[in-house]
Amino acid sequence: MTNENQTARKLGSRKDWILLGTNVLLFLILYFIFNDRLPDQVASHYNIRGEQDDTMAKWSFWLMYAGIGVALPTVLSFMRHIDPRKKNYARFESYFDLMRWAISLFIHALFMAIIIDQAGYRLPIVNLIVGGLGLLWIVIGNRMGQVRSNFFIGIRTPWALLDENNWRLTHRMGARLWVVSGILMFASAWFVPSPWIAAIVLTCALGSSLIPAVYSYMLHRRISKA
Repeated sequence: MTNENQTARKLGSRKDWILLGTNVLLFLILYFIFNDRLPDQVASHYNIRGEQDDTMAKWSFWLMYAGIGVALPTVLSFMRHIDPRKKNYARFESYFDLMRWAISLFIHALFMAIIIDQAGYRLPIVNLIVGGLGLLWIVIGNRMGQVRSNFFIGIRTPWALLDENNWRLTHRMGARLWVVSGILMFASAWFVPSPWIAAIVLTCALGSSLIPAVYSYMLHRRISKA
């Protein structure tokens, strides 16, 4: 292994530990501040009008938070080490870091909103969740064009994985679509009647996933016929 590769691996490992440590710290801060203020039964689901319609035991809530808020970002960090194309991660390292931090902060913000709401400070939960999801879509999509071929991150269609140019063009188009979808989701959170919010979010989420996949296939067909 070259000195350059060793340095990159040490830097990546340090970033992984910083991310993990930050996630654990945020979880512990919220736990020690709010645990005694929460009721024994905590909301586990809200309907589209922001009304609590299901509950779970407080200890289960904290366990779920720990599992999602700490374990998920750790899994994201681990993925690149087992990816057959892990060398490509060095080509979009800054985006990979941004994506992990954005997802981590979104998860903590989501649980923090629920915790504060359950502690007695009523919040517009649905608006905050959908608005936050829209911002996450914008942040992830804005630089999606930087992602290079790999098996875990990005729009991984069979045709994009086989063709570097297909991958590049698909992600360039997907980036624009994700940003537009994120803007629509964010706007719907605050300016659209509640019954329509779920339909808009679902349409944006499915559209930003399926349309790039269809586009990738069309590129493949066009090149195959040339």
